[in-house]
Amino acid sequence: MEEQLGVLAEISVGLVGFSSIVVVFRRRSSTGAWKPEDAFRFKLMLEAGLAAGLFAILPAAIMGLGVPPNRLWPSLCALLLGYELIDLVAKRRQLARLPRESLSRVLNIFVGIGKVCVMVVQVLSIADWLVPRGPGAYVFGVTWLTVYSGLTFYRLATAPLVISTAGAPPDD
Repeated sequence: MEEQLGVLAEISVGLVGFSSIVVVFRRRSSTGAWKPEDAFRFKLMLEAGLAAGLFAILPAAIMGLGVPPNRLWPSLCALLLGYELIDLVAKRRQLARLPRESLSRVLNIFVGIGKVCVMVVQVLSIADWLVPRGPGAYVFGVTWLTVYSGLTFYRLATAPLVISTAGAPPDD
């Protein structure tokens, strides 16, 4: 499992770095100013990717302190569950401030379902009911964060650019 978490950490941090460069250059070359929904997407991408990287390296750091596996995985699942709950509430509030037409309803529903699935799996693992205690539920959650970061990069990179025509001469 440590190997899988290492790969997820590499993917998430690489995705954040690469996508940040691509997005910044693409957006700067088009309008110079970010629309609120693009800034929101960029923030989502960075937060999810960095959170995935952090959660991917956290088990090794905590194991290095001598915490036994029977306490490690339920604790990490609880921490991941707490992060997802706080993130879900915060993002819903931020989404409410953005123009509805600028957001993909299907993608928002998919992300909401994904987050709820991750939270349910974490709860079931903590309770040791239907999902056994151990690294599986935690790796599932970290994988979701990496996928979520990739989805937000995709949406940001493919969202239509609206080029401001203010001050431009009228078309003839």
